[in-house]
Amino acid sequence: MIILVNPRATRPSNRRFPLSVMAIGAALPAEMTWEIVDGNLPGIDVVASISDLVARQAGGSDPVRAIAMTVMPGPQLVSAVPLAEAVKQRFADIPIIWGGNFGSLYPAPVLNARYVDWLIKGQGEQTFLELLEAIDGARDPKTIAGLAFRQADGTHWIGPERPWQGPGELPAPPYHKIDVGEYLHPTVLGRRSGVYQASIGCPYGCNFCGVISVFGRREKVQKPARTAEHLGYLARHHGMDSVHFYDNNFFLNEAHAREVAGQMRPLGLRWWCEARVDALARFSDATWRALRDAGLSMVFCGAESGSDEVLARMNKGTTTEQILTTAAKTREHGIIPEFSFIFGDPEAPEQELENTLAFVRKLKAINPAMELISYFYTPTPQRRQTYGGVDARAGTPETLEEWIQPEWVAWMTHENPRLPWFAQKLRTRAQDFELVLKSRFPSVHDRQTRGWGKVLGRAASWWRWERENYDDPRLLRQVRKLARIVPDDSQAYGHLRPAAAAVPR
Repeated sequence: MIILVNPRATRPSNRRFPLSVMAIGAALPAEMTWEIVDGNLPGIDVVASISDLVARQAGGSDPVRAIAMTVMPGPQLVSAVPLAEAVKQRFADIPIIWGGNFGSLYPAPVLNARYVDWLIKGQGEQTFLELLEAIDGARDPKTIAGLAFRQADGTHWIGPERPWQGPGELPAPPYHKIDVGEYLHPTVLGRRSGVYQASIGCPYGCNFCGVISVFGRREKVQKPARTAEHLGYLARHHGMDSVHFYDNNFFLNEAHAREVAGQMRPLGLRWWCEARVDALARFSDATWRALRDAGLSMVFCGAESGSDEVLARMNKGTTTEQILTTAAKTREHGIIPEFSFIFGDPEAPEQELENTLAFVRKLKAINPAMELISYFYTPTPQRRQTYGGVDARAGTPETLEEWIQPEWVAWMTHENPRLPWFAQKLRTRAQDFELVLKSRFPSVHDRQTRGWGKVLGRAASWWRWERENYDDPRLLRQVRKLARIVPDDSQAYGHLRPAAAAVPR
């Protein structure tokens, strides 16, 4: 038996399908048994669940052969490190395997950890199968692409990268191995929202993005008909009424967008996806109408900056005019846009911050429904020179224990990376601006602020927004604190923020 572990990454109320470990399980031979242990389920003791499985299988013909964990940077890493250490202490002879984005970006700290035996870099389905052969002594691990491990002398072996396969080349998600209803919850999209991934990678070259570090400049997309087949199953058999697509770039081009719309419309689902403003700006009104009628309710776009010069320096491949056009198109067709912006340009942080704040105001004027998603710039390892000439690995921890300290968790989550070129006063200004904006224009996602708090926040922020005065909004902070039903949840983003009720379509 293989145990596939999804360490805790979010609050149980925000849990979604554990797609990464589901994909590994689906790729295993039919005769091989496997179970998922999901640390995001409410009330679960992950170590106890693993121990129970090991004990149940011990002494029989199918003992536990390996325990594999998927690990993303941020909160999941924080839970995965002590989890892996505790499991290794109990079961020293069972191989512990890590996969996921963290180890793909930062292999050295994982390989330095004595409680991790093997690391899979990049896509794991085929590498995992071949690793099981190596564990059984039937294969030399150095012949396995995508595999990394600590050698007997303590040095690290990192094998060559494995060519990527798209979702359409892999088995369907094994929904029968999970309790689907446990993962369908209310969001702004609907009462029973789920998640899905129809592609991997992105063909663009934004030089601040971690996607390129893992996938390179490539994208593999399955046919929209296959996506619709899987989503139709979830809708018919489990009552899923809305979906969040995890794809980094959902529309390849306008023809692909029209095909997606044609396949999605009969399903009656409301959905959210990520898309490029240059692609969206070129779409005809007929395509926009087709997407809206097919259920597209929100679209997330990486705007990143209000400066064409900075966008060019990022190698973003988009323009401010395309961002403005997309804002206007989404308003015209009743689709809510989410625009993400990066605060903390390494070359001109103060000037770029002020420029971006002014540009966000312009977007709000074009489309008042526009939602702001902000990040503080954090260097990410690239296959080439990083944005701003920053070496993303320089000074980063060499041990997992240091990576899970609060300052590095804040760095990984972009919440407070404490980078030398972005002074605290600039971070404070960005945060104060966002508080004024979201008080004046409450987010459609916000179901955690009491009604009176929203009314008072809108009134109290009016003069600040009109006068462009964001400095030290103490009253707004106090209103927000008193009016919150539950504290802000930094582990939820986009439409995955909790919602008390679905918004009518």
